[in-house]
Amino acid sequence: MTKLTETSATIGGVQTRMLIGGINSGPTTILLHGGSPGLSPFCGGAHLWGDILDRLARDRRLIVPDLLGSGGTGAGDGPLTVERMVAHVAELARATAKEPVHLVGHDLGGLIALWTAINAPELIAALTIVASAAASPTGDGVENLSLLSPPRPLWSRESQAWAYDRLSYSHHHIDNQLLDPSVAAAELAGHKAFAKSEAAASDSDLFVSVMRAKSRFFRVAREDGIRVPTQIIWAKNDPLVSVDHGIWLYRIIAGKQPAAHFHLINRSGSFPFREQPDEFLRVLTAFQDGLIAEAA
Repeated sequence: MTKLTETSATIGGVQTRMLIGGINSGPTTILLHGGSPGLSPFCGGAHLWGDILDRLARDRRLIVPDLLGSGGTGAGDGPLTVERMVAHVAELARATAKEPVHLVGHDLGGLIALWTAINAPELIAALTIVASAAASPTGDGVENLSLLSPPRPLWSRESQAWAYDRLSYSHHHIDNQLLDPSVAAAELAGHKAFAKSEAAASDSDLFVSVMRAKSRFFRVAREDGIRVPTQIIWAKNDPLVSVDHGIWLYRIIAGKQPAAHFHLINRSGSFPFREQPDEFLRVLTAFQDGLIAEAA
């Protein structure tokens, strides 16, 4: 049964919405979506992954949560930080999988996935970081000039469609299946807990914690390295982060992780799994299946 079904569970004390499905006998893959609650001019959630989920579910088991403060997942208690989000994902992996999982993170989800692998490598079979300005070695924050002056009101349908278009190489993937759940997410409690349209991004707890997580990562990379096989999937035309930053992220990880891979997807902006799904599916599954075959 490959159909993905929506469910909800209490993870780390927070009511968490997720999609679960696929082949129970296949490897478990957890996918962490992008978007920074309260900062990004679009509302992230499991819906960002689009049709790639149905294709992945044909030969593996999928767990696709809405992260803290996104989609149908609540905000929980306390400020929203990378540290809280990492702890939430680790609890999710413990609660939903009996064996180490293949963890895939896009955008902010890439940084969350990276730190989950650092803090709890025993839970992770392999790590894939996708088009992640948050995880890349830059001095910039989660904001970018490409997203300046979005249409008002923020998080309206017009505003979110504008953001998706600005972040994409082509607009062909921006449809009602993307916009409808994005607009619906803007009205949910998780988003509203952190949505402060007039606040400066640099003043937010999430922004500060992203900067802190980036700085700590360099020390970890120099001393212990990333202890799980890692794949970097980057987009050639991503307006948020350059190809060079993706290559440097790979070099930093590959310094102490021999099973490190880098793949560049052409003609794609910030959402390569939506804009070039065939190529994305090929490189993602080849990496995971190669590791499985090698272990066997």
